[in-house]
Amino acid sequence: MSERKFGPFVVGEQIGAGGMGVIYRALHPETGRVAALKILPPGMDTDRRMQQRFEREIGILKRLQHPNIVRYYGGGFQGGQRWYAMEFIDGGSLQDVLKRRGRLTPLQAIQAGRQLCAALEHAHNAGIIHRDLKPANLLLTSQGRLKLGDFGIARDTESTALTAAGKTVGTYAYMAPEQIQGSEHIDRRTDLYATGCLLFELLCGETPFTEDNPAAMLMAHVDSIPRSVRTKCPECPVALERLIARLLEKQPEDRPWDALAVHTELTAIQEQLKQGVKGSGTATGEVLSAATSGGSKTALSAGAGAGVTGVVRPKRKKKRAGGEFYEQLWFLALCLLLLIGLVVWLMRGPSEQQLYAGAAAAMEQADPVVLDDARRKYVLPYLQQFPAGQHVPQMQQWLEDIDVSQLLLRAERRLRGNRQGRNALESAGLAALQAERDKQLNPLEVLEQFQAVVEVAAAAEPDAVEGVDEISSVDQRRLWRVLAERRRDQLKSDLLERDDLLSLIAKRFEQAEQLRAAGNETAGRQVYQRFVSLFMSEQRLEPWRDCAQQRAAGGVAEQPAF
Repeated sequence: MSERKFGPFVVGEQIGAGGMGVIYRALHPETGRVAALKILPPGMDTDRRMQQRFEREIGILKRLQHPNIVRYYGGGFQGGQRWYAMEFIDGGSLQDVLKRRGRLTPLQAIQAGRQLCAALEHAHNAGIIHRDLKPANLLLTSQGRLKLGDFGIARDTESTALTAAGKTVGTYAYMAPEQIQGSEHIDRRTDLYATGCLLFELLCGETPFTEDNPAAMLMAHVDSIPRSVRTKCPECPVALERLIARLLEKQPEDRPWDALAVHTELTAIQEQLKQGVKGSGTATGEVLSAATSGGSKTALSAGAGAGVTGVVRPKRKKKRAGGEFYEQLWFLALCLLLLIGLVVWLMRGPSEQQLYAGAAAAMEQADPVVLDDARRKYVLPYLQQFPAGQHVPQMQQWLEDIDVSQLLLRAERRLRGNRQGRNALESAGLAALQAERDKQLNPLEVLEQFQAVVEVAAAAEPDAVEGVDEISSVDQRRLWRVLAERRRDQLKSDLLERDDLLSLIAKRFEQAEQLRAAGNETAGRQVYQRFVSLFMSEQRLEPWRDCAQQRAAGGVAEQPAF
C-alpha cells in the first residue's frame, strides 16, 4: 500500500476529529520528527466560512511561539484539501488526567495554572483571546509540560454533550458571563474566568456549577455564586481559594488584571507550599509529571521491622567506664555546632553572583512572565540582601526596565480596549502612545505629547495621581516619566537625523499659528514653548528657536527660510 503524504509528512493513523478537521499522527521522514497533521476534509473545504476559520487558526498558531503553546510546523493546500502540521503531544490532556485521577493536589493544580497563565500572557500580548479553555485543550507532554492548543482531539459531538454533572457540558462549564450574554467586550479577563473554572475543577474534581442541562448551567454562570473550593478540597490553601473566587467574579473588572498577575499570585502561593512538598519527598518540578503518569510514590516506613519476633538478638557489649566517645558531652556539643552551621549555610540563600547571573539570563528574554519572575526571584532579593553589592547599579537599572515594560504592557492593553486613562497622568501617557501609532501626525507633535507627559509627571503632587494596578502614586509618576523620557529622547534622536527636519518644523509652526488664529492661544504658545525646551542645545536650529521664543512670548517673528 502506497504512503499517503501531505507535504513532507507521511500520514499515519487517525488520532482525533473535531468540527474543524481530522487529526492524524504523521512522520517527517528526513528528521524522524513525529507531528500531528490536521486536515480539512473535502466536504468542509467547499465551505468558505470553514476555509476562513481554518486559515485563521493557522495564522494564530504562526504568531504564537511559546513553550506552553502547541507549536506550528507548516501547512499548505494539496489534492483539494487544506492541511497543517503541528507539534505532537504525547502525554494526553488534562481531561485524561482528571478522568484517571479525579482531581489534582493543590501543588499540581498550581503548577498547571502557572503554565496556563504563561501561555495566556503570551497569547493576550499578541491580541489573541482563546475563548474556549477546557481540560481537553490543555495537552501534556510526558515530562509534564502543559501545552495550550486551539483544538481538541475529542469529536465534535462530544464537545457539547452532557454526561456527569459538572464534567462535560462542553464549553458551557467554562463560559464567562459576558460570553453567555453576547457582550462585545470579550477580552483577556474572559479567559481568566475560564482559568478560574479550570483551577476549581483541578482541585475539586468538578466545575464550579454542576447543573444537569445547558440552560441551567448558563444561568448559573450569570447569576449564581460558586461554591467554596475548600468545601470539596479542604487542603486547598486559603490564598488559592481567594484567588479562584476573584477569577470567578461576574464582572470582568472585578477579576485580576491579567494572566501575568495571576501567574505572580500562583507563584507566591507555590513558594508558601514548598516546605510541605520538600517534607513529603516530592520535588516541585515532579508533581505535574507524576500526575500525568498516574503513578504514586511509596516510602518505606521507619518501623518496617517492628513487631518481628523470634529474632536472635546479639549480646550487648559491656560499656567502658567512660562510655563511648559519641556519648561524650564534647562530641554532642561539636555535633550541635556543626548542625547549626549547616542550617545557617542552607538558609543563606543564593550568593550575590548567583542572583546576578539569574537576572542577567532573564533580562535577555522579552517574555513578560520571565521578566516578572526575574524581578521577584533575583533583582529584588539582590537589592535587599546586597545593598552595597558590586552589581547594585545594574540591578537598579534592570528593576526600572522591568517596571517600565510592565507599565507599557498595561497601557497598550488599555489602548486595545479603547479605555480611557484613570487619572490625568495616565490619560496623557495613553494619548502620547496613541499619537505615536498615528503615522499621519507630524513627528514633532508626537514628540510634544511625550514632553507633555514628562511635564505632567513632574508637576503633579503625590496625592494628585491616584495609584492604579497596585502601583503607588509615587511609583506611577516616576515610571510614566521614565517611559516618556525614553520615548521622547529616542524620537528626538531619530528626528534630528531626518533630511526633512526643517520642513517638518515649518509645518508644525504653521499649525501653531492656525491654533492661535482659531482662538486657541494657549495651545499655540505651548507648541513654541515645547520646541524651545526640546531643542535648546541644538545650535543649527537656533534661528527656529529664536522665532519660537518670540512667538511664545506673544510677539511677531518671521519664520526662517530653508
